[in-house]
Amino acid sequence: MKQVLDDILTVDWGQVQLRQALSGLVTMLVVVGFLGFIDDVVLAALMAALFVSSIGGAGSMSERLPAMVSFTVIGGLAGGLAYWSTGNVWLVAVVLGVAAYLGTLAAAFGPVAAKSGMYLSIWPLFALMLGSGDTEPWRVVVAFLAGGALAIVITALRLRVTRPDAGNSEEEAEQGKAVARPVTFDNVLAATTEPIGLFALLRTVAIVLAVVVGAWWFDSYPLWVAITVIVIVKPSSSQSVSVAVQRTLGTAIGVAVAVVVAQVLPKSDTAVAIAFVVCGFLMIAFNNANYTLFATFLTAMLVFGQRLAHADAFEAGWERLLATLVGAVIALAVMAVAMARWPSGTDNTGETA
Repeated sequence: MKQVLDDILTVDWGQVQLRQALSGLVTMLVVVGFLGFIDDVVLAALMAALFVSSIGGAGSMSERLPAMVSFTVIGGLAGGLAYWSTGNVWLVAVVLGVAAYLGTLAAAFGPVAAKSGMYLSIWPLFALMLGSGDTEPWRVVVAFLAGGALAIVITALRLRVTRPDAGNSEEEAEQGKAVARPVTFDNVLAATTEPIGLFALLRTVAIVLAVVVGAWWFDSYPLWVAITVIVIVKPSSSQSVSVAVQRTLGTAIGVAVAVVVAQVLPKSDTAVAIAFVVCGFLMIAFNNANYTLFATFLTAMLVFGQRLAHADAFEAGWERLLATLVGAVIALAVMAVAMARWPSGTDNTGETA
């Protein structure tokens, strides 16, 4: 319990990435300013800008570029497949399950790959949440590619006029390089039989279960249960409990703040879009500094995103909180079964996201 309280109350201010968040903010503002309106496709581009800005990491542009480009391309395709699967819960479960499995397995290839993999697991869920039947999958793919490309360009321009972001120490950077290994067919095949492979399978089963439960119980927002499961299922039960508490607390705070703010904002998409962008900026900034704050701003951003999709903020917020609680129960139940069956089978997965 003491460790959980420390996790909630401790903010690692050295890990607050204001410059990285600034890149995401500028990219989002350019997207909104250039297109001048908000719809499903624009939201896809905004999410691409957030994710690609966040996974860039620290260091020179040449060090960031491979991860940013790879995630942009793979994320675009994953979002398109997610839209294509809309309407069939079992097809949705397959698409999200594959994305979760591959995204989790990416942790075998180092910290940067692990973070990219986590976002790859989450992005198709966002695509489905923000999408509508009138949006064609190819438009989502193009929007995501455009948002990612713009994030890469703005990050490169920023690094030309400022020093690289303050990242880990040189020793930590060397350790990060040491655990990374090249992504080859043989290495991927080997990873499937390692503890990370078992953990990826465990998380995939939990996500598929969450998709089915969410579709059965939450008609309006069936996928929020799955998002909670993705972030709570960790390599060890202690990690899962800590994240579950932080996630639930952060979600409750985020819902309360977003619902109150949404009620006082002018009834216009512009005001809500500004709130969405601000929460996205803070989400990136506190990504590595404090998970409770990260969950708070992520939740608020999602509620504002639902408001942009013309959903009721209070209803979206309440269902978000209830879905989080259900997702936490599913995640911890799956972890309990796994720990009873394999007491240490999912330890040392290398996952850092």
